[in-house]
Amino acid sequence: MTEIPEHLLARTKARKKDLGLGGDDAPAAGGAGGGDAGGNAPVAAAAAAPAPKPSPLDKVPAIVDPEPEPTPPEPHYITAAKERKRMPVFAMLLVATVPIWAMFYAGTMQAPPAGESIFTEAEVLYSEIGCAGCHGAGGAGGIGYKLSDGEVVATFPEPIDMIVHIARGSNAIDGEAYGDPNRDGGQRISGARGGGMPGHANLTVHDLELIVLHERVTLAGEDTSSEAYQAWIEELEAHSNEANVGDHIDDLLACADPAYTPGATNSAEEFKVGDFVCPGPHGHAGDEVAAGE
Repeated sequence: MTEIPEHLLARTKARKKDLGLGGDDAPAAGGAGGGDAGGNAPVAAAAAAPAPKPSPLDKVPAIVDPEPEPTPPEPHYITAAKERKRMPVFAMLLVATVPIWAMFYAGTMQAPPAGESIFTEAEVLYSEIGCAGCHGAGGAGGIGYKLSDGEVVATFPEPIDMIVHIARGSNAIDGEAYGDPNRDGGQRISGARGGGMPGHANLTVHDLELIVLHERVTLAGEDTSSEAYQAWIEELEAHSNEANVGDHIDDLLACADPAYTPGATNSAEEFKVGDFVCPGPHGHAGDEVAAGE
């Protein structure tokens, strides 16, 4: 066996010492330390691994994330908004239809036909002075006689006699016959239904004409196509006769026909009694109504 030179062994020991693997105290090759069959020196099992060299990064302080800030409390108005009831979906659909409704509504915003405004006013007056309470809102009758379905026109063929009857009231002629004697069932008898109609002397001539217009045209369905009727409607639309009915009962009786109105004289000339102009359509149905002829 070739013997290892001493200077090589000395160099090996010095190197091991530098590496921390033991120096002179390390067991010799082939000794009791348990070498292998080839005589190589074993490396100590308990030898510590070389300590790692310090890194420059070890001197850098660790970066620590800051603690998260606590969530601030929710403002009361936001909490209230969340708790407030929301508009249901179907309501939103209704809102969406508003523009469509507005277009249709705008289409109705147009000037009314001639005479329509006075018919509206006449309907209001009919209710306000109490006519509907006795004759019904639609003129079907009740305590008072029926007006609708042509009934009042059959009683008073000429509007002037009806105007006088309402102005004076049936109580003023209690028990007397009035109206067309040729109507089916004969003339009406004042007070026959157990209650008479009071007079309306507090009305103006214009208001009285509007009420008669409503009862004859709107409720009874009288034909208004004649020139006399159209002229009357235009006159009512254009002018308002503020003369008080109570001051002109005698003038009204002079305009009316005694065949239909008790106490009438039919003495008016050219539809006038002095400066008082007889109300109603003049020459209705082609007749010289209340013209004294």
